[in-house]
Formats: sequence, C-alpha cells, structure tokens
Amino acid sequence: MAQFNIDAHLSDGKSLQWLAIADEGESLQSVADQVKRAASKKFGPAVLLKRWGVMRASNGCITVRMHS
Repeated sequence: MAQFNIDAHLSDGKSLQWLAIADEGESLQSVADQVKRAASKKFGPAVLLKRWGVMRASNGCITVRMHS
C-alpha cells in the first residue's frame, strides 16, 4: 500500500496535489487509485468525476493531481 497523507495536499486554487511513495512493485495506477479512494472518502464521491493526473518523478515520488 502506498504511503501518503490525504490531509496534506498542495493547492493552487485550480487543483489539489498529493505526494505518494509506492511500495516495492506497486504500479503507478494502483497508487493513483488509492489516493482517489481516500479523496472520495474525505471530500465525497463526486471527486471521482473530476479529471485526474498522475506522474512519477525521477526520484521515485509520485504526484497525484485532481483538477477542479
């Protein structure tokens, strides 16, 4: 299971971003799905209808972004 804190998000007024660290062998999509599930529990299921993006940095950290 990926490590992230759903309460510790970055916001620029147009999107929310979470930083996550994947466990060994965990896929990028799996990490994004875990963040989406946690966000839907915190903010409500409507966030699943938002546009989402995910990217992995060269150091291995994963950024999951929800666009509003």
